[in-house]
Amino acid sequence: MRAVVNNYSRMSFNFGPTLLAWLERHQPATYHAILDGDRMSQERFSGHGSAIAQIYNHIIMPLASTRDKETEIIWGIKDFVHRFHRYPEGMWLAETAVDYETLELLSKHGIRFTILSPDQAWRVKEPNGQWVSVEGGTIDTTQPYRIDLPNGQTISVFFYHAALSRAVAFEGLLNDGRYFAERLIAGFKPDSSSSNQLVHIATDGESYGHHHRFGEMALAYALDVIDHRTDVRLTNYGEYLSFNVPTRKVEIFENTSWSCAHGIERWRSDCGCQTGLHPTWNQKWRTPLRQAVDYIRDTVTPLIEALAPRWLKDPWIARNDYIEVILHRHHDTIKQFLVNHQIHALDLEDTIHVLQLMELSRHLLLMYTSCGWFFDDIGGLEAIQVMKYAARAIQLAERLFDVPMESSFLRLLEQARSNQDSQDGRQIFVTAVKDRMVNLSRVALHYSMMHILTQAEREKTSSIYCYDVHVEDDALWRSGTVKMAVGQVQIVSQITLDRATFNYGVLHLGDHNVIAGVRGYRGPELYQNMRQQLAQSFQAAEFPEVIRLLDQFFQGQTNSLRHLFRDEQERVMDQLVENALQEALTYNRHIYEHSASLMRFLKDMGQPIPPILRDAAGISIREQVHQQLITDPVDFAEIRRLLSEAREWDLLRDWSDLPYEYELFIKKLSRELAQDPTDLVRLQFLIEAVQIAKQESLHINLEEAQLVVFRLTVQWSPEHRGTQRQWEQYINQLDELLAIRRG
Repeated sequence: MRAVVNNYSRMSFNFGPTLLAWLERHQPATYHAILDGDRMSQERFSGHGSAIAQIYNHIIMPLASTRDKETEIIWGIKDFVHRFHRYPEGMWLAETAVDYETLELLSKHGIRFTILSPDQAWRVKEPNGQWVSVEGGTIDTTQPYRIDLPNGQTISVFFYHAALSRAVAFEGLLNDGRYFAERLIAGFKPDSSSSNQLVHIATDGESYGHHHRFGEMALAYALDVIDHRTDVRLTNYGEYLSFNVPTRKVEIFENTSWSCAHGIERWRSDCGCQTGLHPTWNQKWRTPLRQAVDYIRDTVTPLIEALAPRWLKDPWIARNDYIEVILHRHHDTIKQFLVNHQIHALDLEDTIHVLQLMELSRHLLLMYTSCGWFFDDIGGLEAIQVMKYAARAIQLAERLFDVPMESSFLRLLEQARSNQDSQDGRQIFVTAVKDRMVNLSRVALHYSMMHILTQAEREKTSSIYCYDVHVEDDALWRSGTVKMAVGQVQIVSQITLDRATFNYGVLHLGDHNVIAGVRGYRGPELYQNMRQQLAQSFQAAEFPEVIRLLDQFFQGQTNSLRHLFRDEQERVMDQLVENALQEALTYNRHIYEHSASLMRFLKDMGQPIPPILRDAAGISIREQVHQQLITDPVDFAEIRRLLSEAREWDLLRDWSDLPYEYELFIKKLSRELAQDPTDLVRLQFLIEAVQIAKQESLHINLEEAQLVVFRLTVQWSPEHRGTQRQWEQYINQLDELLAIRRG
């Protein structure tokens, strides 16, 4: 093998903007670890970061218009710069779906390279050589290539190693990190004429830990093995390109992807590609679903172009810049966006119209998210999410242009048949999308019910998701367990600044029995009359009359808990269930405490314990274990006593939820320790928690605890000398319990 020292292996990563946004909000430690990883890679790889950008919204680029392609690229670049604080060198195309126009736009916007499947390569040409066919994936993937684009620009392309990538995803290559490293090394070509080679794979991130448990550990081990070799070194695409300018040219097959054998048909027809989970199902629904969203786009686009010039210099340039508002949703950003694009100074009403136009344009892109067509049925959550984006586009379009669109959209969806229950797309849309749509009125309704159902002190201004609620009047009356609230609120969208004022009235008869009504504000006289009559009837305990008045004032449009937003509905129902459960738990604990001695006597006498008594013991002891696991500080002696008692009655085998809860408990302790490594009490807690898990044979995932303790072992030592010996003893004990090997 020639000049093996110059060979390379690849270490780059791509995270979609949506995933990064979610991580930033919900898993900030993971999010910042990703950003730190890119910074460290720049230090290691000659200033070239390992993160690469992605088109913003995972659409199939060859199926998009030129204008939409460009917006996707611009938004992907700006989102990347916002997060990684550098300009991306490469960009991943969703499903590697490609055409020459897409590559031209990537090059136009400064993207140096992308990554494709070897099956997408048509022919290659050596310097001063002839074109040679590489159809069927026969291209040499150890070399980068240059594409000379029709517009005179160029872009570099890497074709990933298909066999190795497939082995990672489907053939268990992640079962052994050392073997994984050996297979990567074996990807170099010993008889190649090039002294520089690149071995690189392209796989879904969920392969590492989700599809293949401990796959991320196998990857880390493989990279460590490679990093310690002298004949191979790690790099990333950016660094490799800086030292190896492509000399070979390549031409590709347009309108192809890595996940459809028929090009890009998977996203518009029943081409035969599917997940394989339901081999007898068809995907004929794909065509009418795409026709339905195409109808929205094709109807709305000329309307935008006709209306936008009232306020904007160019609506499409404005859309390209709207990503700044998406990334920084506050008034200063909106103000600067308007200054840059408005024809004249805009009042509040015009500002609302412009923001509605931009949100409409955003949803015209979102509704083409590729997952909606990738999977097996229109009733799946991915296709339903696409329909939700389409529904929001229709909602905004009908508001802006006063043009009815929903009925035509639904007629097209009728042609899409589900494989699961003979429903069509229209029925799925009505039940799974339309009934859950949000507008200002529904936010007011949600607020009114939560106002009476929760005991939290009400503030003059609060937020519900992306809406602000401004309380203008608020009254609450009680009569025993029955409550009634009447009020007036202004609801303001944080996204479009759209706003409206509503009056509400809510009667809570206890438990889940809620009657609520909302209507638009029609002046102070009507509101005061409603409030006075409802107050008089309620204070007289004439509840049937209160219900009649609510029905009268809200014109028969009263609502129940079913109309709460789903998250809050679940929270309220959980609380109602919790109240009922607490009563049941009290009864069961009382039964167990008064029957425990009898149960032991029966056991000693070899007599069967009545199931009702055993069940009461199980419910009582399990609840006490649960309470201990959520109490701080936790009493481990009490946990051991309770588990011993559970063993006495042979209850542990029935507690299928205990390992899961206990795993969450250990993760909580691990995260607390990571926040304060000097906390000897938390160290001792973690030791006892792991000891109990092992003693009780609770089969749980200790990976997070292992990672935290390993980092403490190799990266940190206490500053205070007095705690050094005790700290090291605890760490050594955890190393042994968690099977952590140093060095």
